[in-house]
Amino acid sequence: MPPADMRLRAIVARARDDAIATWSRLMQGRALEVAAVTVQFVSRLAPANCYGLYAGDGPVYCSGNQTVFVGTAAAGRLMAKFGSQAEAGIAFLIGHEIGHHIQNLNGRFHALSQAIYTSPEAGPDYVRRFELQADCLAGVWIHDSAAWATSSAFRADLLAVLTDIGDDTILAGQASPKVRRVGLHGTGEQRQRWFLRGAQTGDMEACDTFGVSQP
Repeated sequence: MPPADMRLRAIVARARDDAIATWSRLMQGRALEVAAVTVQFVSRLAPANCYGLYAGDGPVYCSGNQTVFVGTAAAGRLMAKFGSQAEAGIAFLIGHEIGHHIQNLNGRFHALSQAIYTSPEAGPDYVRRFELQADCLAGVWIHDSAAWATSSAFRADLLAVLTDIGDDTILAGQASPKVRRVGLHGTGEQRQRWFLRGAQTGDMEACDTFGVSQP
């Protein structure tokens, strides 16, 4: 296995194990449910991985089988893009997807589906709030993380990565405004702000992205 792949898998494993241990402590009495999440490496996400719901690169969390799928080729490109910030970037992406697992355990996936079914025109806004909530939950994890809670360098790297993966940065890089998709994860500023809310408070209740007028 190439050294870059070995490093990717090591970062993912460390983030997965630390996040599961942290959330098991935070969600007392639900440790077995928290630990049910698994991480699977695939060359590229296929429809069969998650009941036809997703295809592409990942990482992505499938609520139906409680699995985080990591596309190795895409993750390798992200590692190269993040450079010296690769550890923080990959760890955050895993923390974000495990944040979706926590949302799943708390009934948020069902609530999101119902909300979109009732008001489909508001779907993009609901999804964006849902994604920002996962960013905040990743922050709650980092607040109590045995691996990274005390590392100011890790947090600085992570905030820089959030700017790089904000919708405003990603969409600005598209060739023509006419083909721009609607961003569904939030701007770099929004992603930083909600991550920091979780990281500074360590409180899941602070992650109420649906309770504010503008997330």
